[in-house]
Amino acid sequence: METRKMTNILLLLIFLSLTAMALLLLPPREVSAETFKLDDCITVGPYEKPQAYLHVIMHQVSPIQAPSELP
Repeated sequence: METRKMTNILLLLIFLSLTAMALLLLPPREVSAETFKLDDCITVGPYEKPQAYLHVIMHQVSPIQAPSELP
């Protein structure tokens, strides 16, 4: 019984040391996000060329929800 307890303690120590080592070796990730400059896409006059364009993707309506129920 004593050897099983000692084996479990040693396995726990190995697991904790490997987990700590893996967490320390992981490089920190830099968080970044793309932002759209909507002001560049808006013009004062209707015939002015905008400085940038915004690409919009529309998906099909979910078959669960009726089009009249959409917000």
